[in-house]
Amino acid sequence: MSFPSGIPVSRVSADARVDYLRRVLSITAFGLILSGGTGLVSAAVIAMMPALLGGYAPMIVILGCWAVTNFVARPMVFGAAKWPGFILGTMAQGVAMGFLLLVAMLVSRADFGNPFVLIGFAMALTGFTGVGMAAYVWSGPRDFSLIGAGLGAVSIPMLILMAVGFAFPALFGGTLGLVMCVVFVAISAAGLLYQVNEVIHNFSTEQHVEGAYTITIGLLVLFWNILSLLLRLRRR
Repeated sequence: MSFPSGIPVSRVSADARVDYLRRVLSITAFGLILSGGTGLVSAAVIAMMPALLGGYAPMIVILGCWAVTNFVARPMVFGAAKWPGFILGTMAQGVAMGFLLLVAMLVSRADFGNPFVLIGFAMALTGFTGVGMAAYVWSGPRDFSLIGAGLGAVSIPMLILMAVGFAFPALFGGTLGLVMCVVFVAISAAGLLYQVNEVIHNFSTEQHVEGAYTITIGLLVLFWNILSLLLRLRRR
């Protein structure tokens, strides 16, 4: 990884490192709130237009939003248009998330009488996982080069299958669908671990927006897969 400006976080003083991480965390929190708010608005719009839940529409919208997040917004964040890219990418992720949030709210209301039970549980699991990973890599940089290489090969196919699996759940029903959800949770968790390690130790001290974007998207992908797994378990 190159550092066009600033110093790698692993080489700065403890105070400078804490300041960098504080900024990363604050921007990450902003990104999660922005994406979550966008997701709720997206879910409300989809609820008013139920035709969007049928056919190829969910897959097209979800894949389109993820393409924006990864291939349009990300280069902006790591380029000159950091904040516009950050806002675009997190909001695009929220639009895609609206489909899953709506289904989760409907299932939660039917099963528990509260539309936010499954969402809250998925948020808690995602948060605990993120905090645990940060604590694990905090003491020093870890060698996750094999994970990084593997992610490059499986991340795009996984995203495609995530969208297809949501739009056409019958394609991956029963045990196969459950196994796929578990595998996707494991892959996205491994990806988040790799990303957290990179942000905490290998990013430049001036890459706080880039670091926050990386962690925000990693958390959202993990949240999607955990919530999908919970929904799959409710269907059994």
